[in-house]
Amino acid sequence: MSEAFEEIQLRYRRLALDWLAASGDAKRANRIFKRHHTYYKEIRNTPDGQYAIEGLLSDPVPEIRLLAATHCLRIVPNAAVSVLEDLAAGTGRAAIDAIYTLESYRKGRLNLDW
Repeated sequence: MSEAFEEIQLRYRRLALDWLAASGDAKRANRIFKRHHTYYKEIRNTPDGQYAIEGLLSDPVPEIRLLAATHCLRIVPNAAVSVLEDLAAGTGRAAIDAIYTLESYRKGRLNLDW
């Protein structure tokens, strides 16, 4: 893997972990989530960015898999849906978010361009 790939994946994952750590503080969590989403939009059309995000579909942290799967719906939809379905079958925050993400995606209402 290229150095750019590793740096992209590390930053994407770090922002996701920061978002998760801030879950008790909605204002802070929302700021971090927006930074994460802005970063996703910066990298989503680059090969290194796409591979970096796809590589996180098997991350041990459910919330990272959730974000990566959501962002992979454009590039590897079958793999992304499979991860989201697995998460949706579980419990907790990632499961709930996965359920609503899948519902929006299947109805054609998921907007990742905000």
